[in-house]
Amino acid sequence: MMTETTTPVAREVPLAPGGHVEILLTSANVSVRGVDGDRVSVRTRGGEDIDEEVVVEATPQKVRISDNQAGSGAGGLGRRGRGPADLDIDVPRTARVSLRSLSGDVEAFDIGGESHWASASGDLRVELDGGSVGLESMSGDIKLEASAAVEVRARSVSGDLTLRAPRFERLSASSTSGDVRIAGALGDRGEHVVSSVSGDVDLTTASEVRVETKSITGDVRAIGTWVTEGGRGRRTLVVGAGSIGVSIRTTSGDIRLRGEVPAPAVPPVPEIPRLPEAPVPPEAPEPPAAPPPVVIAEAEAAPNLVRPTTSLPDDPADTALGAAGPTDRREEARLEILRALERGDLDIESASHRLEILEDAGPRYFRGWC
Repeated sequence: MMTETTTPVAREVPLAPGGHVEILLTSANVSVRGVDGDRVSVRTRGGEDIDEEVVVEATPQKVRISDNQAGSGAGGLGRRGRGPADLDIDVPRTARVSLRSLSGDVEAFDIGGESHWASASGDLRVELDGGSVGLESMSGDIKLEASAAVEVRARSVSGDLTLRAPRFERLSASSTSGDVRIAGALGDRGEHVVSSVSGDVDLTTASEVRVETKSITGDVRAIGTWVTEGGRGRRTLVVGAGSIGVSIRTTSGDIRLRGEVPAPAVPPVPEIPRLPEAPVPPEAPEPPAAPPPVVIAEAEAAPNLVRPTTSLPDDPADTALGAAGPTDRREEARLEILRALERGDLDIESASHRLEILEDAGPRYFRGWC
């Protein structure tokens, strides 16, 4: 009866805070990632047996990961005649990390503690959360991306060297034949030295630097706002106050400097408080409507009050009025006022007043009639 076995593809061991992770490999490609927690995890990327690939030695303060020489052999070929397996390694963010590889490519992400990375011919790509880092390569390229201030020591023989960070507290970078590209602010307390034999040097910074350059056959070019001192071969370029010293040396490589002091931030103009709005005076009340002429009021009380006429009494038009002529209407209005007095709708004074107005309101030829 056959027994089914499971091939282990991962190993996991604990590590005390601030502990050291040491990685020693020949030609395996490896990815190292900083994670939360206190454990170191090693996995084969293709599902290979982890015990055939590496040896994991652990103490509370140090974890050492190295090639399994018995499985890989001196030539780097495994037991099945293949090369070493690619590895994924997780380390605590606070761990100190050191890695050495002969020819494999190395990638590292989210590393937060002190670290050192070296490769003979493989490329190095490291992304840091800050701290102190050392980088070395014989013929592979080196690329560093930092999200916080860092101290950097980097050296390349023939590969290119690219360093980017918000701020370099201390910088030492050198290359024999590869180009050197640096971008970031420079701290005012550390030393900053860059050198190259035949590779070009490109520095981009917004810091107020004083750059002392020396090149035997290379050119020195500056873009931005610089004050230049000296001549060919030895030249000093100053940005702003020039309070931060930088030294750049090349034999035959060109030196390119890009610097511009950022304009000081303009404080926002304080908002002027709005004055309280003046109270709106209340609208003047409309003057009360003038009381209607007494004649109209009396006409409402006595609708058959006299209506003016343009004709004289002896005018033939008046004859057409007949029983409804001006005299009859005037008399009817007088009677209506008297009836109101009798009913109690008017007092004697009001009735007398209305009778007087009735007398004055009629046409001239009515005046004097009783």
